[in-house]
Amino acid sequence: MTDPDDGLNLDHRMLAALAREVEQGDPIAWGTVSLDPDTVYDLIASQIAEMFAGYEANNVSRERQMVIALATVVKLTVENFVLHQRLLNRPPGPDPE
Repeated sequence: MTDPDDGLNLDHRMLAALAREVEQGDPIAWGTVSLDPDTVYDLIASQIAEMFAGYEANNVSRERQMVIALATVVKLTVENFVLHQRLLNRPPGPDPE
């Protein structure tokens, strides 16, 4: 996805790299999850870049894309907050299967 305002090519690799930089300031508790963080970042960034390339192809305005992006950030932040609260309120002991 290219931004005509600044000529910046926002491919999934750049999105993943920027997201990893953001994580440095707010680390994800990967814990015992058996996933490779780089692979996860690349996969998710690829899906997001593809989604917004589709918006571009369908002539969705940049302003509307920004609203979609911000609404997505809010939804994911709320989801993360709720998950964090559930983990904090979980009784100690082994994880339920």
